[in-house]
Amino acid sequence: MAELNLKILTIGAGTQDVFLLGKSLQARRDVRSRDYVEQFPLGAKIDIDQVVFSTGGGATNAAVTFARQGFEVGWVGKVGHDSAGAEVLRVLKREGVQTDKVSTDPRLATSYSTLLLAPNGERTILNYRGASHDIKAADIAIDRLEADWFYITSLSGELGLLGKILRHAHKRGIQVAIDPGADELRQAKKLRKLLPYITVLKANAQELAQLFGGSTLRDTVTNAAGVCQYVVGTDGPADAYVYYDGRLYQAGVYQKVKVVDRTGAGDAFGSGFVAAIAQGAGIADALTLGSANATGVVQKHGAKEGILTTRRVRPMKVRSQEL
Repeated sequence: MAELNLKILTIGAGTQDVFLLGKSLQARRDVRSRDYVEQFPLGAKIDIDQVVFSTGGGATNAAVTFARQGFEVGWVGKVGHDSAGAEVLRVLKREGVQTDKVSTDPRLATSYSTLLLAPNGERTILNYRGASHDIKAADIAIDRLEADWFYITSLSGELGLLGKILRHAHKRGIQVAIDPGADELRQAKKLRKLLPYITVLKANAQELAQLFGGSTLRDTVTNAAGVCQYVVGTDGPADAYVYYDGRLYQAGVYQKVKVVDRTGAGDAFGSGFVAAIAQGAGIADALTLGSANATGVVQKHGAKEGILTTRRVRPMKVRSQEL
């Protein structure tokens, strides 16, 4: 694919992931909460059928989307001095992602997730936070970060660091997209104050509701209208909504497919949306690329395997109305 004359830096988490699959991981609906649950007796030895090694973390997942879409891409993050960290970097370099701005922690191991994946695509994640979740301003030469866009994922609640990055971007005329993590969302009041510095805010329905309230995703995105240029809300396999320039846009599922694993679907949607916007596309094309990218990811194990390798996708129906 021809390279675009645009550079994107993704900033945030990178992890080593291992997926455990098998018929023994049969999720069941809890009769009270209606959530999927699984129980294991302590001391039991449980057979699994398959082990899949992969890499994850929102920032590295997004980096692969941008690289496959033809951008010049770099990842800004942190790994440990270990084999897991080496694997995260190896995968990114294979995809053409620059890793010269990655720091290595001498004490902490690379972030590591073990995912118990049920046959219906639902999963439980056992997460070691590790080096990626200990990133500080001292780990990043912020004044030397240059790009057309920053794509920022979880910074483990380091809103001071986020503020410094956003002010640097504002001073340099760099566009910023953010997909905040749980630690940022727990500081909703402080996070809301930073939103005028960004171009794109992307989050799922529950995350956006923490910031802006609303009983439905439509209400939540409407409540958030005007906090930044683009507000993007997703609801898993249901509709996605976008606020932009006084209008509310709605799109459904790109294509009904068998879901193998939902890991990384949100990252794929957000980075696909921003990839289109960065190329000057309209909202309908951006929603289409984001949804198609997420659709590709849920058909494979891991967060990167199904990321699109083409810019050409079938147009999908997008509705809009003036707010």
